[in-house]
Amino acid sequence: MSNKNKTTVLKVLIERVHSLKSGGKLNEAIRTAQTAVDTARRLIETNPDQTLNLITSLELFGDLLRESDNYTDAESIYIEALEQTRLAKSDNEQLARIKSSLASVYDFNQSPELAIALYQEAIELFTQLVPPSELDVANLRNNLGMLYKENGNFDSAEENYMKSLEIFERILGQENAELAVVYNNLGTLYYSSGFFAQAREMHEQALEIRENCTHINSTDLGQSYANLATTLHQLGNNEDALQGYKKAISILENSLSNDRETFAIACSNYALLMRNLGKKRKAISIEKRAQKLLRKQT
Repeated sequence: MSNKNKTTVLKVLIERVHSLKSGGKLNEAIRTAQTAVDTARRLIETNPDQTLNLITSLELFGDLLRESDNYTDAESIYIEALEQTRLAKSDNEQLARIKSSLASVYDFNQSPELAIALYQEAIELFTQLVPPSELDVANLRNNLGMLYKENGNFDSAEENYMKSLEIFERILGQENAELAVVYNNLGTLYYSSGFFAQAREMHEQALEIRENCTHINSTDLGQSYANLATTLHQLGNNEDALQGYKKAISILENSLSNDRETFAIACSNYALLMRNLGKKRKAISIEKRAQKLLRKQT
């Protein structure tokens, strides 16, 4: 096959991958993306000027592997893509995407230092674009906030959450799901650091947004009620905490297939509050019912 024909075949393969992915045929898309990568690798052996096509194929393949939860193979593909960008100058937007994708893999694989470094590099690249890709920056800032929180770096976590909030609110307005996620994460940061009054304010803000959003995941709404209830319990506002737990569990119970963990935590905290109020039987009843519902999902 001539190099010209290989280039044509590669373009057809890449287009087919996009078509299969948009059609929800993930396994077929992965297979075709692998073929595209193999074709691109052979092509650059004699046509190194086609390296950008290989980078594009690798990025697409890595994204599909990550989407299918194959993080190990996705990592090696993204690393290969980055190595190729040193041979052929990729545009900053693509380079930022690849770095942020590899960072998310490291994030998932519990390698925070590698993830943080790549998230920061990706943020810098997205910021330098004309115009800057601010929503990408906001999402990455939120990811950084979570990593810094896990590492116990309160100030850096708070700083990144605040920057993320500013961007989302300025660009998307005050009622959007992305903004609610960051408020929720900021509330969790304050709670874990002992700033319970501040945590309450953040969780109330997240809940208000989620209640007013037309398209909101019910699990997220249930999570907000549960987080706020836990904070209210900590502040001694037990009556409102009880109402919050009841609403949270009612919502989460209807979406158990999507999030068993949040439901289990909400029920456990609700039972704890009942025990603190001297209602041991009610606490046991809550726990038994939760266990029964969770067993049905296994």
